[in-house]
Amino acid sequence: MKKILSLTIITSLLLAFSACRDESLNPLPTFLPGVHAFTIFDGIAFNGNLLSRPQPYERANAKNFPKAAQNSAKVDFKTRWVSLDNQLTVNKIEIYVRMLESYNDPDGNPKVADLSENGKGKLITTINTPTANRQWNNFSITPQQIFDAYKNATVAYNKVTKVNVFNNPARPRPTNAWLRPAETATYGAVASDSFVVTWILYTADGQVFNTWNPDSVCADPTSVSEANSNCQLSFIVQ
Repeated sequence: MKKILSLTIITSLLLAFSACRDESLNPLPTFLPGVHAFTIFDGIAFNGNLLSRPQPYERANAKNFPKAAQNSAKVDFKTRWVSLDNQLTVNKIEIYVRMLESYNDPDGNPKVADLSENGKGKLITTINTPTANRQWNNFSITPQQIFDAYKNATVAYNKVTKVNVFNNPARPRPTNAWLRPAETATYGAVASDSFVVTWILYTADGQVFNTWNPDSVCADPTSVSEANSNCQLSFIVQ
């Protein structure tokens, strides 16, 4: 009888505490639906709709701009947005590119100038009608597009006076070859121009997704599947 009475009292106390619970103080977060993307260089080996071999999820330099005849060059990509719970629909994808120029300062020290200045890159192209969840969308990036985006960029190569990157008397750029490969300069080797591709996803309900967890989404450790993700790709001139 005493055991039954004790259990009754404990149950009553638990119900009382539960009734008074303030949900605003609950330390557990409320998880909302989200979307991510998986972007690759087009033309690498496939097995059906999936990659046939493992690859780094922030793949670098799988394709490159050529040294010459850049007015007719391009790099092809594929991207697909993913909603794991099918709760959101992406209705626009913006593709951005950061341009990084390597040079040597007057003291011979190697430097890298991020021409985007904001570290986010410049808008290069937009996919206005993306295909359905997990379906591929094709796009290309050309040297002409990058030149048009960055043609007014300036850098103070001598630490004092800014000059136009594409009209620098100290390092003239050839016609139809605006973007530089690696070269040997007066103060030693200079790395090639490099480019980092990123993306922003817009959903039909007005949400914008432009940042993802670098330890999970951006470096997806799972086996290759239709749920894979990444956050950037990079390539160079060579």
